[in-house]
Amino acid sequence: MGSLMRRRSVIALAAGCVCFLGFSWARTDARGQGKVVEISIDGDQYSFAPTRIEVQKDDLVKVTFHARDIAHSFTVDAYRIAKRAAAGQSVVFEFRADQTGTFPFYCNLTQDDRCKQMKGEIVVK
Repeated sequence: MGSLMRRRSVIALAAGCVCFLGFSWARTDARGQGKVVEISIDGDQYSFAPTRIEVQKDDLVKVTFHARDIAHSFTVDAYRIAKRAAAGQSVVFEFRADQTGTFPFYCNLTQDDRCKQMKGEIVVK
């Protein structure tokens, strides 16, 4: 009889752990799911268009970056993003907007001093 009670206790404990883990996972999963936001950004004539991007926390941001005239980069230090596109080319990448705040983006290329003028910001609300 003792063995049967022990077995039932172990089963009950295991079932409780599974329920708890399932509940915790569901809460984390729901909180971490934003919508998919597709953004197109042009680098041309030493400027970005648009210069301001607004998304919500936990959105999955899909960026298509086009370098229209010469090679440009799209760099966001806070998100460890540094993407380069050759002249006339595009690069597509995604990131999860998991930090709130305003984050500058810029061109990190040094082929021309005017590249340093290329600035914008991502606002995550």
